[in-house]
Formats: sequence, structure tokens, C-alpha cells
Amino acid sequence: MDATTLNSQAERFLAELHRSPQTVRAYRADLRHLTGWLRETAHGLEREALEAYFAVHPHWAPATRSRKQTTLERFCRWALQHDLLDRDPTLHLEHPRLPPPHPRGLRREDIERIFAVIPPEQARDALLFRLVFETGLRIGEALGIHVEDLDLTRGDEHLTVLGKGSRKRTVLLDDPRLVSALRRYLRTLGYTHGPLFQATKNGRGGPLRYQSVQERWQGYARRAGVTCTLHQLRHSHATELVNGGVSLATIRKRLGHQHIQTTLRYAEVSDSTADAELRRWRRQRH
Repeated sequence: MDATTLNSQAERFLAELHRSPQTVRAYRADLRHLTGWLRETAHGLEREALEAYFAVHPHWAPATRSRKQTTLERFCRWALQHDLLDRDPTLHLEHPRLPPPHPRGLRREDIERIFAVIPPEQARDALLFRLVFETGLRIGEALGIHVEDLDLTRGDEHLTVLGKGSRKRTVLLDDPRLVSALRRYLRTLGYTHGPLFQATKNGRGGPLRYQSVQERWQGYARRAGVTCTLHQLRHSHATELVNGGVSLATIRKRLGHQHIQTTLRYAEVSDSTADAELRRWRRQRH
């Protein structure tokens, strides 16, 4: 396919693209940029040309290249379906490696707003979400806790969880409100062994499903008017620890990270925390 054909077919493709107006504008700009380059260099829409196209634009950020490549891949798939191409020239293009997104935690006040709308009769939900928020557990780890994994000895309350890679770790239960809620919840259970959090469908206990928990959390978040994914509870806990001055080594152990590089993603402390630390350092020097 030459540049002239690409230019004319691009509008057909965009007209059939069921995306937001912003996405359509971005796709149009990407396709026009490529069309202009192909016309200037007398190339056709071929694999070697696309490799050269990306090679002469090394200044593009990985996210920019990834977006442009996605645009071309979708156009080429569409062109193949309409018999405009014999083969997909994007098939073997190497995708850029994007850095992992920075974990985004929420303020405690926003999360407490979600907790406030959970009905009192939903003690299981309230406890599960509070446990994740105050300990930074993964959702799967929390759902895998058994009653016998808890040790609520006064002054040394903790639990044992099975994390990624089947690695066990001990997590300190250091929040008094969480410990009190756990003790109240245990008194309502009719068993002393088995999953801590069970479903109550049809009056029978069973494993609480991950999807069900996700849906319930999103329902509470919508009711509270707060945009927050369930996984953000873990991020929020880690952010609180960083901003509270807890060492990255301790946070790594708390969250069950295998590598410290994962924990380093949380090391962006708030401006107020950074300012306070600098003031303390300055006072110590004088």
C-alpha cells in the first residue's frame, strides 16, 4: 500500500472506528504523520519502512511510540480484513517496554468515606476491606486467610498469609480498630477452622470469590462518590507508610515484595512530608 492509498483508506478506517472523539483524533494524527513520511521517503506500507520510520524518531517517548504502533496495528488489521494488504507489516515490530505505572494511593479521608457507606449488617465486607487497607495485603491473600492463621494474643496480634510464590509471611496487626473488629467478627462465626471470609449464598458458606468482592467494593465506592479500585487500598497503605517515615526495607517485608525495586515505586513522598524531613535535618545541623 502506497502513501496515497493509505491516506484515502485511513478515513474509511476512522469512520468505522468505535472509539471516543479524542481517540479518533489521535489515530488520525498518527496516520497522517506516517503518510507524510512515507510520501517524503517514497516508501510503501511495508515492514522495512515501518522499522525505518520508528528508527528515525528515537526521541519519541516509549508511551508515544507504543500509542503510534497500536494505531498502525489496528489500521493494518482492518486493512487485511478489507483485502487492502496481503500481509501485516506490523506483525514483527518490537514493542517498546513501558515503565510500570506509579502506584496511586488515596487519602485516608477518601477511603473512610467509602467505609462509612458500608451498612452495619455487612460486617464481613467492612472487615475485609479494612484489613486490606490497614495491612496492605493483596486481595487474594486476604481471601486466603483462615481463622487459624490469626493470632490475637493481646500485645502481639498478627496473622500469617501465603503470598506470591507460596511464600509465607507474618503481618503485624497494629491498628486497634482493626483488631477490635476482628475480635467482634470472630465471635459471630459458627466455626473455628476454615476461611475467615466466606460467602453466604443460599445460607451456605463457601469461598468468597474475587470477582464478587471487586463488584461489592465498586458498589460502595460509587455510593460514596469516590473513584477507587480495590487494589488502591494496598497502594494507599504503602503510601501512608512511606509518608510516615517507615523504611523501604520494612515496607518491602510488610507488602511481601520479592524485590526492593518493586517497593521503590512507592518512594514518591508527599511535598509536606519531604519539607518536614528537610526542616528536621536543618534543625539538627544548627
